[in-house]
Amino acid sequence: MAVPVAKASAGNYGPTDDAEDGVSLGTMVLPLNTDLQRFESLLFQWANSLCQGANLPLPVPLRVDKIPGGARLGFITVGDGKTEVLVYIDCLVFPATDNSAPIFRAIRNGPLKDKEPPGEPRIMRSLLGALKKSVEIASV
Repeated sequence: MAVPVAKASAGNYGPTDDAEDGVSLGTMVLPLNTDLQRFESLLFQWANSLCQGANLPLPVPLRVDKIPGGARLGFITVGDGKTEVLVYIDCLVFPATDNSAPIFRAIRNGPLKDKEPPGEPRIMRSLLGALKKSVEIASV
């Protein structure tokens, strides 16, 4: 019997323009001197590190994908020998506009977006630490 393994990939498995339809998990205004490309890269590295499992063991495997503006953490389920992602968290960076500084948003989406996936509270606590550290590192 094959066991699914969490992995990171450059692939995409869903639309990224559905941020407004999802459940907002958090928003952070970023300093104006943030190197957004570097910040996005650091977010992806953090998300990818969750797949290693040693530092933050999770009850379900994760799939991490790089998406425009950030990273997507998909909670993997297996049914009838098929792997599915029914809920995911998009960690997105929005550039500054004339009216606002750059913004980070974490948004839960997918068919089961209204149900908290197993391990989400641990991921969000880890994300908070990663955001603080990434802001420091990505300052120019």
